[in-house]
Amino acid sequence: MQAPSLGGVSVPRGNGSTVVRLRHGSSLNDFADKIDANPASLVTVLFHLGEMATATQSLDEDTFGTLAQELGYVIEMVSAEEEDRELLESFDMDLDAELEAEGDDELQARPPVVTVMGHVDHGKTKLLDAIRSTDVVAGEAGGITQHIGAYQVRAEHEGLDRAVTFIDTPGHEAFTAMRARGAQVTDIAILVVAADDGVMPQTIEALNHAQAANVPIVVAVNKVDKEGANPAKIRQQLTEYNLVAEEYGGETMFVDVSAKQGQGIDSLIEAVLLTADAALDLRANPDKDARGVAIEANLDKGRGAVATVLVQSGTLRVGDAVVAGTAHGRVRAMFDEHGDPVVEAGPARPVQVLGLTSVPSAGDTFIVARDDRTARQIAEKREAAERAALLAKRRKRISLEDFTQALQQGKVETLNLVLKGDVSGAVEALEDALLKIDVGEEVDLRVIHRGVGAITQNDVNLATVDNAIIIGFNVKFAERVEDLADREGVDVRFYSVIYQAIDDVEAALKGMLKPEYEEAQLGSAEIREIFRSSRFGNIAGSIVRSGTIVRNSKARVTRNGKVVGDNLTIESLKRFKDDATEVREGFECGIGLGSFNDLEIGDVIETWEMREKPRS
Repeated sequence: MQAPSLGGVSVPRGNGSTVVRLRHGSSLNDFADKIDANPASLVTVLFHLGEMATATQSLDEDTFGTLAQELGYVIEMVSAEEEDRELLESFDMDLDAELEAEGDDELQARPPVVTVMGHVDHGKTKLLDAIRSTDVVAGEAGGITQHIGAYQVRAEHEGLDRAVTFIDTPGHEAFTAMRARGAQVTDIAILVVAADDGVMPQTIEALNHAQAANVPIVVAVNKVDKEGANPAKIRQQLTEYNLVAEEYGGETMFVDVSAKQGQGIDSLIEAVLLTADAALDLRANPDKDARGVAIEANLDKGRGAVATVLVQSGTLRVGDAVVAGTAHGRVRAMFDEHGDPVVEAGPARPVQVLGLTSVPSAGDTFIVARDDRTARQIAEKREAAERAALLAKRRKRISLEDFTQALQQGKVETLNLVLKGDVSGAVEALEDALLKIDVGEEVDLRVIHRGVGAITQNDVNLATVDNAIIIGFNVKFAERVEDLADREGVDVRFYSVIYQAIDDVEAALKGMLKPEYEEAQLGSAEIREIFRSSRFGNIAGSIVRSGTIVRNSKARVTRNGKVVGDNLTIESLKRFKDDATEVREGFECGIGLGSFNDLEIGDVIETWEMREKPRS
């Protein structure tokens, strides 16, 4: 029914319980379509509610909630997962129904997917080196793993040739987001703890990720060959976190290893396979279209977008039309971890895929579509929804009154950033870490764009318009872009270790904060005698007890510990008959406090100044 609303406009009203489903990042146009209203009238209603927005602008959930309440509707925001499921269903691709339809006959055993986790510098990458006999550590910046890598190794177990897929996750705490993703795609977690170092904060963090994902854990006690190594202490420490070793009557397998010496590696792989067989039913259907997860992706100068994907079910073949997040394309070629070409990849197999039109984000699910056209349509719809959701997130909810008030008080301070990296996982981890920097409410940090690959002209133009700083992580300028950045005066910073970037941005944010001041004591003087002067008022004959008394500094007078005069100024300062600018401890002087004359012998005059307080 039509009913007049605010401002005299007619808008169809709900009955107070009418539910309207909207995806994140919807605009007033989308809402108007759902309730059969004129978008212009919704703009007017919103204006009267103290919000200014255009019909095509993406709005956040709170704004929709306010508008819906006014018009008698209940807003139900559809999550990204639900939205994606509905989108795929519209293309006759119901993945949940596919999984439910699979019977025991179609399922076949697949290799376990193992994530290696633990504290920084406890030897995770060295352990993987020993497992696959390669050297990754030497190529890492600062000796810290910056990317997720996936590798498959083969081992003999109980007379059978078995495969195990390993995912190497970075150990530094800034990579929490990537490590959490590692736990989501994994079957078993290997928790690496250095025998000479013990349980550390990131060990616990990694353990929490694995336990939250309900993943069985095998503990690799590394560096047992080092002096001071105490594997028994590690077992004892981890009992506090519900990891009880088998030898103590628990269920967790502990294996003593030395990645450097190659000791205990076979036992570790055996422990992984035993845990997989005992605790998990690892089966998948290889005879269908593939679906899985993009573990990392980057832009290669010669090969274009390259994505490392882990097939979770089905078989991925060269020539398949795939869609991964907002990227789509046809699989032109696939390579294994050694760079050898692969024709098809079954469940739990990690492969590098070439042929995508753009770089997917780390953690995006990929699926095989019927044809190129379907893949493109799914990707485009996902991209439009993602862009709208991002715009809604970027829009700062602030009414005109609030905004004017904030401007008058000088409160609106924003640091805009453009993030570019060599792989999407690193960009996402960097963004996640930067947004966690806490410097109070005075300063706002916004990431206005993130992407993979070299810093381009578009990045510089965007930074110019939005007054942003560009952060390049393991990337450099594209051709002729450096001159443009210099010309436009855009600040571009390059980093190869993530926490250097975090430290610099934190320092910049603290620099944008308004200075905080604190009172600094300069000196104190005790009044010994009071001289009356018709011209200068009362002059306090004093002896300086501590510090220095400086002319024109701020002062207060205390009597028996209580303040009797505050916010005064040392207006005159004399040594005998001469004017002085300052008088040091132990010397006598005459102090004039202007019109303040309530002085008694024995009072103490304290002087102070306001100094800028460094931000902690």
